Amino acid sequence: MSVERILTNVPFYVEQSSYCVQFHEKNLCTQCTDEGCPRLDEAAELLADYREQRATRYRNARTN
Repeated sequence: MSVERILTNVPFYVEQSSYCVQFHEKNLCTQCTDEGCPRLDEAAELLADYREQRATRYRNARTN
């Protein structure tokens, strides 16, 4: 994907990661332990990466 491309739609994996985080705010899943949840950790990491990529794209788009 080109850095110059502006995102207009949220990718499916980002949407699903967001649902995972929302679910874990009120519930536990089969992977949850007292130390945390690998599903929640992965979802949070994907969302953070997406936000960083989006911020970079928009910063670059503004400077062009």
